[in-house]
Parts: sequence; C-alpha cells; structure tokens
Amino acid sequence: MSKKAIVLQTTLELITKQGIGATSLSQIIKESGVANGTVYHHFKNKEEIITELYLMLTQDFGTVVMRNIPEDDIKKQFTVMWLNLFYYFVNNPLAFIFSEQIARSPEIPQSLKDKAREYYHEIEEYFKKGVKQKVFKSYNTLVMEELFFGNVVSLVKIHENEQIKLQEKHINQAIEISWRGFLKDTTII
Repeated sequence: MSKKAIVLQTTLELITKQGIGATSLSQIIKESGVANGTVYHHFKNKEEIITELYLMLTQDFGTVVMRNIPEDDIKKQFTVMWLNLFYYFVNNPLAFIFSEQIARSPEIPQSLKDKAREYYHEIEEYFKKGVKQKVFKSYNTLVMEELFFGNVVSLVKIHENEQIKLQEKHINQAIEISWRGFLKDTTII
C-alpha cells in the first residue's frame, strides 16, 4: 500500500470512529505512521485528504452499483444494482459508516457533493431510461437515486445490527419492495 493510500485509509478509520471535527491532521499523521513531509507532499491540509477520500469512495459507489449490469432487462438491472451496493456495504463496513455519517454531513461542502454527482451519471441514466420507457413513475431522478440508496442502506443496517439473521429470501423481499416502489404500473413484475 502506498503512503498516500495509508493516509487515506487511516483518515477513513479515524473519521468513521470519531467524526471529521474530532480528527486532526496531526492525529492522521501520527496514526498513519507516515512522515509529516510525505503527508504534506500529497496533501496541503486535512480538507484535501477528506476531499480525496470522499471523491474516491463516491466513485467506488457509482462504479460498484453499475458492475455486471445485464443489457436489456430493466428489472434484472435493478436487482443487480441493488445487490452490488448491498454487498459492497456489507463487505466494506468503513465505507458504509462513512457514507452514512460523513458523506451526508453538512461538513462536506455542497460544491464537493455536486462534483461527486458525476460518478452517479450511469445510475441517473438508468432511472431516466426507466421513466422514459414508462416502467417507473415520473419522479425526479435524484429523489429516485436517494430512495434506491436508502432502501439498500436500511437492509444493511438490519444486517449490521443483526435484528434478524438475513437470508437470501429477506434480501429478495427487500429488492421486490424497493422495485415495486418505483413502478408506474404495479402489475409489472
């Protein structure tokens, strides 16, 4: 792992544990074990580290969601997208915590959030296509993306809190409930 990657990983761990405000640059340097000069070679300040970390994870989310999407079946696409994000979060708990506690925080400037939206372009296009094909209700695509994301997050929270021992049938039920919420005509299966 490169020194830059170590700094980013350490920052992720510290922020998810104690928040942005409680994480100082000196703590990041100390905990990472990377020399001051090396850290300052890659980053001017803590804000630059957070910006890079935020953009990196946002790009990951956008890429992961659209991985291995079948070409012609909108429901299968939805299912694969849903499962991709669910398992990404289950297998990357720090990314999940970051997305929940930090990425939606007012401490992340709107300009950075706007810049990160480019990584969700394919997801946005998927929902626009569903609306255009009259499969989905004609809602604002940002609202649709957030509701999709929220449905996945809710099941990840159940998994993390072990409220129930999730089985494949529970995951499939959650996907079906989510899918039906977007449909223009609920007779479409």
